Amino acid sequence: MAGLALTVSPGFVLLAAALYFLGGTGALAAFLAAALAHELGHLTGMFLTGASVRGIRITACGPVIEYSGALTAREEIGIVAAGPLAGVLFAALCFLTDVPFLIYTGAVALLAALFNLLPVLPMDGGRLAQYALETVMEERAADTVLRVTGTLCALGVLATGVCIRSVAAAAAGIWMGALANFPDLR
Repeated sequence: MAGLALTVSPGFVLLAAALYFLGGTGALAAFLAAALAHELGHLTGMFLTGASVRGIRITACGPVIEYSGALTAREEIGIVAAGPLAGVLFAALCFLTDVPFLIYTGAVALLAALFNLLPVLPMDGGRLAQYALETVMEERAADTVLRVTGTLCALGVLATGVCIRSVAAAAAGIWMGALANFPDLR
């Protein structure tokens, strides 16, 4: 990993500040632990497929691992799916303890893994949906379908946030809507 480029965007700093503001130190620590487990899943998938990690960008959308290698579509899908799978496994391990903070962290990890599987680009669910859609339609049509489904998911999350009076959920819905409709933000 010598020469690995690591960059942290101002957007990530804002995301971390928002998590701290909305949930305090515990929420921020739980989120970072869940994100680490998730990204270790992706890295494990890359290692198993022989992909080379070129760099890691930590953005407002979360960490983005840049990698290269002659990978098959199945290997790419495996790498993408490995992140949420690792998040679910990490959550399960946390739930096996009697430690309240670890149980809370497990809940955050499980929620983050499920949230990440929504069909919104650039999240893992959006990438998996993109792979599936591009097997049955042209890229432009797949992008349109993903934009519509991403917007619908965003509206659902926003509406849920309003209904349960959760500023964090409402903000997540707005963020998802922006990601779904403005690719330059990704």
